[in-house]
Amino acid sequence: MEATNIFIHGWSFSSQIWRDYRNIENSVFLDLPFHGDNRIYSEKDILSSFSEEIYKLIEKQDKPVNLIGWSLGASISVLTALKKPKNLEKLILIGFTPKFKDKELGHNPVAIKAFMLALKLDFKDTIYTFRKTVAGDFFKEIPLPEKEGSIKLLKEFIDLDLREQLSFLEVKTFLIHGREDKIISYKGSVYSSKKIKN
Repeated sequence: MEATNIFIHGWSFSSQIWRDYRNIENSVFLDLPFHGDNRIYSEKDILSSFSEEIYKLIEKQDKPVNLIGWSLGASISVLTALKKPKNLEKLILIGFTPKFKDKELGHNPVAIKAFMLALKLDFKDTIYTFRKTVAGDFFKEIPLPEKEGSIKLLKEFIDLDLREQLSFLEVKTFLIHGREDKIISYKGSVYSSKKIKN
């Protein structure tokens, strides 16, 4: 039976980042809270609430599901997989780290603090500079996320620590990471590959 593919993008972008994959059959492209078309969202326990929504979506499927997450979307994918939805067959994590606020596994905490300050001072320019670092000018036309909600979502991601939970993942997991990634160290995926059983 052909699987359903659920794609979750990274922070500051939208589901449009997957536009080259839109031709894949049986695929669903979700927007993070406060991003793309998902603008109205609770500002409390955002990561937990959104992963619960995805869990319910997977449970409703009548076929196997592949969950594909990039960066923050990868962390949400892990949170969802830890709930053990019965139809989840495969987890594909792109640019994943179990702990973003970590000099070795994620990103330098000093740089993160400076970035958060820059977001408050000039949200638009900071987002565009971030996007250029991540993906070049190609995705500059994606609408900006909602400011306050997206910053709260980012704060939750910064504070998230999944290191101890990786060993509880049971689903078949694939880790994809660029060695030259400027946002999340590839060592986050190397670390995770040693902790995830399957």
